Amino acid sequence: MEGIDVFYHIGEIKNISRSSAEKNVKVMEQIVANLAAKGIRRFVFISSITVAGIPSAIPAHEETVPSTVLHDHYTDYKRSCEKIIRDNVKVCEFAIIRPAPVYGTGSRYLGKMVKTIRMFGSIGLPFIGNAKNIAPLVHVQDLATAIVLAGVQQAAAGQTFNLTDGTNHTWLDFFSAVGGAAGKNVRVFAISPLFLKLSALPFDLLFGFLGIHLDPVNYLEYFSSDLFFANTKARSLLDWKPAHTLADGVKEMVAYYTSR
Repeated sequence: MEGIDVFYHIGEIKNISRSSAEKNVKVMEQIVANLAAKGIRRFVFISSITVAGIPSAIPAHEETVPSTVLHDHYTDYKRSCEKIIRDNVKVCEFAIIRPAPVYGTGSRYLGKMVKTIRMFGSIGLPFIGNAKNIAPLVHVQDLATAIVLAGVQQAAAGQTFNLTDGTNHTWLDFFSAVGGAAGKNVRVFAISPLFLKLSALPFDLLFGFLGIHLDPVNYLEYFSSDLFFANTKARSLLDWKPAHTLADGVKEMVAYYTSR
């Protein structure tokens, strides 16, 4: 960290178990303990929108109390790190970004999703409920811009930002946009959230016994709820606004993965 003015914490050890999550928290503790000695002016931590849980009201803001708190390893690690930063970072400024699910080019996972929709979208994709609930999304380039601004905008100091494109589109809108860009019509087979929750209970118990906390029951509720997070604070304090519409961003994304 020598000679660094702004420190961006973006990556971590993959959180697949309690031990890996604990290692990530310990790394954060070590980083925070060394900020003063290294002369860092601002520390920017990339958290996750899942820390905000399922909002009790929409549009949700950073201060909105969640109706349901998620407790998987990844979210617990991010939540713990946020607390460590707020409680202990006194020698420099900090900012916390909570990105919504990110779409665009360069992902390790989205290529598989695009391929699946191209192959099976017209036949039908199973989803939790009818997929017409609001989905929080942000384009990767819009996220990158916000992250940079969090390190340089004075008004960002000491702030937490829920970062989404601020649009009330649905999961069905997203899947349909992918299908449309790929020249496919998309159908969704609705699966009852209650049925899936009952099916997930044994897995939740088993994974807990193995020290792996995935919180499947609450995540089923999460992906079948309206997750509308306003981006008013990011627009105001970061002087940021999304540059990509869902249609244009998805079209670019599909073209990227189709060509690979």
